[in-house]
Amino acid sequence: MGKQLSQATMASAERFITVEDFAQVAGLSRRTIDRYRRDRPSGFPKEYDLSRGSVPRPRFKMSEVLEWMESRALW
Repeated sequence: MGKQLSQATMASAERFITVEDFAQVAGLSRRTIDRYRRDRPSGFPKEYDLSRGSVPRPRFKMSEVLEWMESRALW
């Protein structure tokens, strides 16, 4: 993602997104995100469980996802 993030993107950075949203934003498959979730590579964004019951609802902070993407950018 080696370009400057837009102001609109940064404004929405504090919202929580789903695993599917994460995959779409990062341009990766859901399967790849699930593998990263399992293996927890260095710098991978923290998961937040926003469930109110026994069914987990993992979410990620958009700001942390964008930061992780920037750290992985190839120059």
